[in-house]
Amino acid sequence: MHSDDMPITPQMVKAARERLGESQAAFAERFGVYQTTVHRWETEGPPARGAAGKAIERVLAEIEARA
Repeated sequence: MHSDDMPITPQMVKAARERLGESQAAFAERFGVYQTTVHRWETEGPPARGAAGKAIERVLAEIEARA
């Protein structure tokens, strides 16, 4: 789903959230952000850097490991 040299896309964020079976609100709670932030990640893309970007990368890696 994701490699270090490939940026995380809005579609990847949405697919990850849906795979977890979480609403935008529940996904937001997981990251300690507002639901509107998750909506923005799914339409404009997640942050490329910082804590949120790293956290999204970890969730994507966890999902990949489960597959």
